[in-house]
Amino acid sequence: MVKIIDFFKKTFKPRYIYSLQKFEPVKENGFYILKELGTHTCIKATAEDIFESDLLYNINPADIIFITRFEEYDMRKKQKFEIVEERRDLSFTIQNAYSCRKINEKELLTDQNIVEKLDPTSLVRIAYMSGLKDGRRISDEILKSEKIKSSKTAKLKVIK
Repeated sequence: MVKIIDFFKKTFKPRYIYSLQKFEPVKENGFYILKELGTHTCIKATAEDIFESDLLYNINPADIIFITRFEEYDMRKKQKFEIVEERRDLSFTIQNAYSCRKINEKELLTDQNIVEKLDPTSLVRIAYMSGLKDGRRISDEILKSEKIKSSKTAKLKVIK
């Protein structure tokens, strides 16, 4: 009899009151929508509100894991650099959600922090353009330093 009563208590009075609404968009204007169990009431809360208050203990743990992963993914996405401006001298203005900086192609390709956070196709394009620019510069230096001398015309003999 006690087991049956415990079963009904757990069924009708769950430990977690709120569950995350996972329909699109999951996060709207920085707020997650949490639905109260058994009612039509919803509350909006930011990730900071959830993790820094007692609300954390009233949310289903699977939803808390989902929110944590979503926040981590969102933070990584905000840290990605994008090339905002490209100049003819191969200097670039790169920007993410936190900072904006101007950098030349050599610094861009050697700074490991930026390389990890930049789109691979942009990196390939920058490396190609900087290599092309260096190749043209070296070719011009070779042409200026060595004038190609014309060889004497050799007299050819016809053999029958």
